[in-house]
Amino acid sequence: MNKFLLHLRVLDGILDKKINTLDRILIITEKQKEVLITEPHDNSTLHSYKEMNDEKQKLIDVVIESDRLFDRTYQEIGHVFEVEAPNHADLVKRIQDGIKRATTLDVNIRVQEARNNAAEPTRKKVPNNKPMRKKIAQAYEKNKTPKKSMN
Repeated sequence: MNKFLLHLRVLDGILDKKINTLDRILIITEKQKEVLITEPHDNSTLHSYKEMNDEKQKLIDVVIESDRLFDRTYQEIGHVFEVEAPNHADLVKRIQDGIKRATTLDVNIRVQEARNNAAEPTRKKVPNNKPMRKKIAQAYEKNKTPKKSMN
């Protein structure tokens, strides 16, 4: 197996992990919406919301690490990508589709976060919630496709 194909398979695996992690983040973000619209907002509710934030932060760290690994791996083959990619069109297409799926999940998470933020004034503030949203936004800003287009 050549080095290029091996790197493509690694990229594909990294994307799978990232997509699964983003799916989990979206699920948690949607659960947070339910907490926001649920009455009453007692200590138990606030504790539950904070636990979800903590879990989401761990998952965001996984996404950040996945992005770092993806970028590093892509940099190793970027210089030969245009020449080698046609020889592995199916896998390249799968990776491109994975990038699109990850981007769609990212947008869906951002939309749900915005909805959650809009609902937030109707409940008591959760400690450290604002810094968490900032970290999420910063993490997702890094959640971009490689600098060199795979199209």
